[in-house]
Amino acid sequence: MAGSVFVIPVLDRWLVYAPLHHASALVNRAAVCRLSEDRVQPEQEDLASLSSLIRSEPPGVPQPREGLVSPQFLGLIPTRACNLRCVYCGFGAADGGCEVMDMALAVAAVDWMAADAQRRGRATLDVHFFGGEPFFARDVVEVVVHRTRAVAAEKGLVPRLEAATNGVYDEDCARFIGDYFEAVVLSFDGFPQVHDRRRSAVNGRGSFEAVARTARILSQSPAELCFRVCVADDNVDHLAETVSWFCRQFQPAAIDFETLQPTSGAEEAGLRPPDPYRFAAQFHSAGRIASDQGVRPSYAAALRETPRTSFCPVGNDTLILSPEGRVSACYLPKQEWQARGLDLEMGRFTVQGAMELDRRAIERVRSLAAAKPRCAKCFCRWSCAGGCHVNQSFPGCPQAYNDFCIQTRLITACSLLAELGADSLADRLLDDRSAMEALALRTSDALEDCEEADG
Repeated sequence: MAGSVFVIPVLDRWLVYAPLHHASALVNRAAVCRLSEDRVQPEQEDLASLSSLIRSEPPGVPQPREGLVSPQFLGLIPTRACNLRCVYCGFGAADGGCEVMDMALAVAAVDWMAADAQRRGRATLDVHFFGGEPFFARDVVEVVVHRTRAVAAEKGLVPRLEAATNGVYDEDCARFIGDYFEAVVLSFDGFPQVHDRRRSAVNGRGSFEAVARTARILSQSPAELCFRVCVADDNVDHLAETVSWFCRQFQPAAIDFETLQPTSGAEEAGLRPPDPYRFAAQFHSAGRIASDQGVRPSYAAALRETPRTSFCPVGNDTLILSPEGRVSACYLPKQEWQARGLDLEMGRFTVQGAMELDRRAIERVRSLAAAKPRCAKCFCRWSCAGGCHVNQSFPGCPQAYNDFCIQTRLITACSLLAELGADSLADRLLDDRSAMEALALRTSDALEDCEEADG
């Protein structure tokens, strides 16, 4: 049971959560004490059933990957260059230069991935595009798209193409994406005054009109459209009205809210991350509006159906190919890893079609999934999984919960309450700052520590 059962204070109630058993329950303080001390009486049927479940061996404890590399998908960065100069960019666009991936390299990588997928008995051929702005190297993307579809057909696979994009290109390109891609993550920060302040073109003009046009085209296409909204202190209080407007104007399948990651550019522009308590409350309100409209609200670190050891491609054997042929586990620029003392490179891929992976590098990257002491007694450890390895759970990161942890803990708790039909309790929690702090700052959620923690 140690490290797999958690108790979380929610005002005058307690949330018992056993993620590896897929179980949760709302109880009172006396019930928590009985569970902790293993003195539940048989006549207390519901509590006895819960006690029996959480004390049983979990069906499976997630472990870091082992054995041969088994990539979830092939990630391609056609170029680090970009046609925007977003003030908060952390993806190297400003320093990315103009290097574009060689088409022969891109095609060879797709062929390798297809052969690997067929050999492993997979049903799909998954290729994702990152940047910079991937469609700034549109010729490369189009060649890869058509090659992916052709080689998938040859090998009896279903092609699955996804892209993260800024949406600034002509209508023809937007229609091409809508016709050929299964999923598109479109960066769209909302109303013109907010979006254009953050996401201007190289010439200084705003990008709102181009992005809105792309959003309308993709809304009418077969592609699953997800808006990615960067939340900072200037728009956190307007998430509900932003979502309402998105749902009226467009047809997204999902809206993903991610808080601003501090950068020098963001600081110079006067943008700061939102207060984490405020963000959690506003996300909850905005998410309810989205859900009522049939749109899926998303926060990357929140609750997942399947427990996981890693938040992102790092540690999941994903292979991300840079324009020059380097293979790494992360799509962030190399200098971002190095600033945290990380080495996320795993090898190289050649135009001749050779995937040259370094076994020691693979094991080094995989080991990061298990090295997160701050997360050991947090009830989000199997869902958040520590967040971004570069920005949140890097080796030597502070052990105290940061803003990312605080908002993640609150959002996850509210999601669990919603699953239990206790939305009104979640609303009360988010209206009470002291109750939020009691939950968010609790140093250990482990059931075995509850007496010690509460003294």
